[in-house]
Amino acid sequence: METSLHGRRALVTGAGSGIGAAVAEALAREGAHVAVHARSEERARPTVDAIEAQGGRAIAAAADLRDRAAIAPMCQAAVERLGGLDILVNNAGIFVRKQVAEMDLASWDAMVQINLTAPYLVTQAALPAIKASGNGASIIFMSSIGAGAYSSGWGTYAMTKNGLIAFMRCLADELGSHGVRVNAICPGWVETRMAQDTHRGIAADLGVDYKTFYAENMRANMLGALVTTDSVADIAVFLASERGRHITAQEHTVCGGCSPGNSARPDEEEAEAAA
Repeated sequence: METSLHGRRALVTGAGSGIGAAVAEALAREGAHVAVHARSEERARPTVDAIEAQGGRAIAAAADLRDRAAIAPMCQAAVERLGGLDILVNNAGIFVRKQVAEMDLASWDAMVQINLTAPYLVTQAALPAIKASGNGASIIFMSSIGAGAYSSGWGTYAMTKNGLIAFMRCLADELGSHGVRVNAICPGWVETRMAQDTHRGIAADLGVDYKTFYAENMRANMLGALVTTDSVADIAVFLASERGRHITAQEHTVCGGCSPGNSARPDEEEAEAAA
């Protein structure tokens, strides 16, 4: 068995940078024709260029995921340009760390819209093409081990990431008869701009040195590993390929053995924050 995705067509949301970019590039390296979603074509261009520079095929798919009305047209245009859809990776997400007493409605709405509502709307718009793909189609949601970070400041984020996992499992049951597999990837801390920015904020709150705190907390896992975006992308390729043909309705954690109880809590890439 191979992980070859030759001839497959994929849409990856929030793929302008970070985990989303790594996933899009990895799928393209295995032969997939990839629609790189970002908030604008300009934001998608670096990933598209990187894929093409490696001999792959990619197109830009632009939409602000905060705009519900823009989502279906973006998906439909991407499917038309790709000639169908076999792989959907709902990766885009944002994170705001605030306690309930401090959480403003705009931040709440943004996280719910981008982390939970947008994946639902993207999936709904893509379903006709995914079902038409037949056996072997794959939908992947980017959740987080932050779904289990039940602590101060993480309530809204944990709620949205838990919601994704519940939605994933129900959708897997709905689509199983169509031969479509549905899974979630749950990264821990991954070396990205989002992780750096979040650690700066936490370090400032704790009154500790950022560089020391970042270096120690990013490796606060059983392997003492600095988890990089390619590790998450490898799992996405596996799940989208023939190797994952009997895997559905599952959470796949990529964190080096990190516990949700870590003091700084885990998080996945903002992926261009609605990119």
